[in-house]
Amino acid sequence: MASLAAALLADLDACEAAFSDDRERSSIARIRDFVSRSPAAFSRANPEGHITASAVVTRREDSVFLLVWHRKLARWLQPGGHMEPSDASVFATARREAREETGIEDFAFPIGDRILDVDVHPIPAYGPDPAHFHYDIRYLFTVEGPTPPLPEETAWFSLPQALAAGVDDSLTRALRKAIGLLRSSAPVPTTYHPPPIT
Repeated sequence: MASLAAALLADLDACEAAFSDDRERSSIARIRDFVSRSPAAFSRANPEGHITASAVVTRREDSVFLLVWHRKLARWLQPGGHMEPSDASVFATARREAREETGIEDFAFPIGDRILDVDVHPIPAYGPDPAHFHYDIRYLFTVEGPTPPLPEETAWFSLPQALAAGVDDSLTRALRKAIGLLRSSAPVPTTYHPPPIT
């Protein structure tokens, strides 16, 4: 876990200068503090909260976003979830979760494994789980070409449709960032290669 923490802190340092939103700058400070002081920051069993990873999934040609209906929270969210012990990095978690929740195997990564957005938000108590925080790290994925049939409760949204569906302010910020990045330049899609297992 120490290597995961060090890698995430370095990634946060690398992206912080690009974050100008007050809530996001507050979130990055909270994430840095949490990871620095909590040896169980990546564990779902930590009752205070845990690092989560998610993917803003879009199609470059028409700026639509793939969202998943979250039954427990009763709202549309980006694909994502908790880290597993087998995940080599937070980015790898986002990729695995996106695959599992959308059924899409192949993604491109216009900004590589650079962090797109971060957010800290409360999660209400549910069943045996107490109320806690998700320290969410978000990445930008694109889908190139045709996709397989989507699972139920998964759908493509334009930005206006996502806003009408009630996505929260932090996700709206991430979607707008993705549009801005893809329109401002033509980054070469990057294929992620996981590190070798040692």
